[in-house]
Amino acid sequence: MYLSRVRLGDSQAAKSELVKTMSKGVYGHHQLLWRLFTQEQQRGFLFRHEQSDGRLAPSGEPIFYVLSREKPDNSSQLFDVESRSFSPQLKAGDKLAFQIRVNPTVCRQGKRHDVLMDAQRQWLHQEAKQCSLAAEGSKKQLKHQLLDLASDEDISRWKTVVASGQYRDALTSRLGRGATIDLALKTLSEQALIDWWQGRSSQMGIRCLEHEGGVQIDGYLQHAIKGKKSGAVFSSINLSGILTVEEPELLLDSLYQGVGRAKAFGCGLLMIRRA
Repeated sequence: MYLSRVRLGDSQAAKSELVKTMSKGVYGHHQLLWRLFTQEQQRGFLFRHEQSDGRLAPSGEPIFYVLSREKPDNSSQLFDVESRSFSPQLKAGDKLAFQIRVNPTVCRQGKRHDVLMDAQRQWLHQEAKQCSLAAEGSKKQLKHQLLDLASDEDISRWKTVVASGQYRDALTSRLGRGATIDLALKTLSEQALIDWWQGRSSQMGIRCLEHEGGVQIDGYLQHAIKGKKSGAVFSSINLSGILTVEEPELLLDSLYQGVGRAKAFGCGLLMIRRA
């Protein structure tokens, strides 16, 4: 395997390709990088997109980290490519710093749903029933109903949810009902994501323990998919932290195969280094 850092070159042709890529949305990155693997009939690479901070490329331009079976072929000279062989030697007990961008989903009645939004929707439905309200309508409608009609007892229950998570310190301030329900939703959705990741971790032969720093979460985004039906979106979120290797072969398989869904949109590449 090869791990590469890729950016577009300085030629006029490269700048034209960048403009085309930007117009195609997130899938444009995948199409662009396939120019480095013209011999492959099916996608055989994983990638992650970052925006340059000005050190490795002009500020705001894309930088890609690419894991591939074949060494990238830059015959077109569109790119600047730095590649190295990637075959980590791992053993049980190794501790590794990791970061990954994932598309976390859950399947309900044959349909895929964003894990974070699903957790919020499920809780709002549950709370509506608890308050004897119609548990129907959009997430926004349910939330407005609750804010309008919830009792002090209901708000106290929401605060219990907040107290169970990382936003508990906010309870030392006088929170209005709007701020309270927002923090409860955030707490629940992030816990659902951690549960999703823990389920994945066991399949990957790793564990991430709280006393080792747990898992940091940031960068939640919803992306429109151009060329698909109106309203088609997928979500991505970044996870990072320290993992402990339990089954090296399972972890290597996950490194090479990628984790989760939306790999063609830049998700699933697990990046590791010695902690």
